[in-house]
Amino acid sequence: MDARTVIRVLKTPVTLILLVVFVVWVTQWALAEVRKPIPKAPLPPCVVTDVGPELTTDKVFVRVYNGTETSGLARRLASTLRADGFTVFKITNTDTPDAQISEVVGNSESSPEVVLVRQAFQDIPFRADGRGDATVDIIIGATQPVVATEPQFSAPLPDGKACIAQVQIYNSGE
Repeated sequence: MDARTVIRVLKTPVTLILLVVFVVWVTQWALAEVRKPIPKAPLPPCVVTDVGPELTTDKVFVRVYNGTETSGLARRLASTLRADGFTVFKITNTDTPDAQISEVVGNSESSPEVVLVRQAFQDIPFRADGRGDATVDIIIGATQPVVATEPQFSAPLPDGKACIAQVQIYNSGE
């Protein structure tokens, strides 16, 4: 057999083998990409707004997370916060149901929105995460948060301006 005949005989099987290898590689890559978790879209940054001498609860956006295995805790706490005038825009469970303590999470301890939320509770711990969207999270842990009996909701604003979260509220029939 001459070289031309050998090439003609081997061309089709080699091409098929290369195509099969390529299809297997693309399939593995596609499956790996499909299995990746979808990243959560961050909230847009807050907008500085003139709100007057004090920040009120209706301009504070709160997420309530249940970090325990007891169902309904986040919904009950959200009802209390809504009665106090807060805008609760998310009620859900944490990724793991083993939070030991309840805590408030926000930009900084001196942020007016954090001050207002902490006034709704008695001695609730705080954790700063430097977020820029002016929302506040409440994580309910095994140690339940104690609601303040007579909260004084006021957070003075020296210049009358506050950074207000830009949150889309969807009515889900609650």
